[in-house]
Amino acid sequence: MNRAWSGAALGIGLSVQTAIAAPNGYIAVFSDNLGTRCCFSTHADGSERMYVYAVTGGASAAGISGAEFRVAVGPPAAGATFLWIPTSDLSVSLGNPVDNGMGGGASLLFDQCQTQTGLAGDKVKLGEIYARDLTTEHKLVVRTSDTLTNRQFACPSVTLCDGPVFTPVCLTLKKGDSALHSEEPAAFVSAVNSPSCSGTSCGFVAAEAQSWTAMKGLYR
Repeated sequence: MNRAWSGAALGIGLSVQTAIAAPNGYIAVFSDNLGTRCCFSTHADGSERMYVYAVTGGASAAGISGAEFRVAVGPPAAGATFLWIPTSDLSVSLGNPVDNGMGGGASLLFDQCQTQTGLAGDKVKLGEIYARDLTTEHKLVVRTSDTLTNRQFACPSVTLCDGPVFTPVCLTLKKGDSALHSEEPAAFVSAVNSPSCSGTSCGFVAAEAQSWTAMKGLYR
């Protein structure tokens, strides 16, 4: 499933006018285990260990029981390989979230409610991505899974800790919403191998500006 990437969607620091997110938390890719760096460079051989977190907020602030999403590599990285390793706390892990031009998606479920303080901003580790031969500039964009378990939730999503219901909650507008102007929803963008992270847009995709909004330094 190859995808065309527009210049606006690829240009580091360029505004993306079609990405709108809802305030129920987000799923993100970071280069450090604390979840603070969304703009980073790989090692000389193109290798990098990345960490995927769900960051709670709004409806998900009290904790989550699962997640469904994909991580789209834009543009696709020819010759690069990606290994997805879900966190060991999961009871169910289906699929691979990494989409390097051929589609992807993961559906994850925990045994117990995942929370730290029960307040917005808690970080729940979902897994790790190991990259090799990723030597050129790319964005890693958290988007809707290509293998949805519930077509009524066409969005990157988490499930709440309200078993046996386990209510799904969208982290963006749903795919097809008129406000997206036929574009695909995006929840978070990470910048890889940018010439300079100074002024580079990465982070949570804010609804207010409808653009990639840099949130570096605001993660706790």
